[in-house]
Amino acid sequence: MSKTHEHPETIVSAGMRIEGELKSNGSIRVDGIISGKIQTAADLIIGGGAQIDADLIATNAVVGGVVKGNVTVKDSVLILETGRVLGNIICSSLGIREGAYFSGNCRMQEVKQIQVQGE
Repeated sequence: MSKTHEHPETIVSAGMRIEGELKSNGSIRVDGIISGKIQTAADLIIGGGAQIDADLIATNAVVGGVVKGNVTVKDSVLILETGRVLGNIICSSLGIREGAYFSGNCRMQEVKQIQVQGE
């Protein structure tokens, strides 16, 4: 995960509720409630108190709250101890910490190796 997760460009705080589509080119941190769809070209962090009823699209995702929806990321998904994902995941790398919950299917994209000429 890039360093943008330390300073997200968009923050949905614990007292906020969004219904609809949230799109950003920068990183997003969600601690509130979102229903609809979340899409970012960067990292997505779902805080421990977040309630998400939406499909997620991001480069990387860290899930500490509840996500009811499909998660599609280019690189890695990490479900923390407090995280719950009820939906399908598409990613290149998946991490599930002890105590996390995941109910759905996971399809992993093969990471293409870059070959150096002459090997």
